[in-house]
Amino acid sequence: MSLTRKLPLIAGALSLSFALPGAATLVAHEYTANTVTVSHPWARATPPGATVGAAYLEIAASKKGDDKLIGGRSEIAGRLEIHTHERDGDVMKMKQVAALPVKAGKSVVLKPAGDHVMLMDLKRPLVEGDLLKLTLTFEKAGDVEIEATVEPVGAKGPHGMDHQPGHEADHSGHGAHKH
Repeated sequence: MSLTRKLPLIAGALSLSFALPGAATLVAHEYTANTVTVSHPWARATPPGATVGAAYLEIAASKKGDDKLIGGRSEIAGRLEIHTHERDGDVMKMKQVAALPVKAGKSVVLKPAGDHVMLMDLKRPLVEGDLLKLTLTFEKAGDVEIEATVEPVGAKGPHGMDHQPGHEADHSGHGAHKH
């Protein structure tokens, strides 16, 4: 085969090789185990030296029954905690909770300035563009392994969105569940 006939093939192979790494960063947006579905997981990048990070997502329970997020783990963090924000007078304060209930047929959105997963004692920074592997533990569904995209510092939602996607109408976060 002459070089002029090989050039389009070489160019096509190079284009494909450049496209594939980007394809490898595509992440499933839903993870289902038993009767729980986790959607749109993401985390914010952290500055060098940071020891804590946060992850956000939506958790939906099937109509078959309630469940609770009771913990989790990640290789990148010493421990994972479930946090919420509560109003104390005129100040919003972050507070650790033992569990986050999800009612049957409903969903709970973990988002900035609301319920979220804290990654404590980070072993290294969360870097924009990376995939963060997390295992979320539910009271009934057990462990659900997910991959969260790491978005820029200050992001408000995944993939350049200005909010956490989810069914916000099902849970305003105000009185939807007790801690």
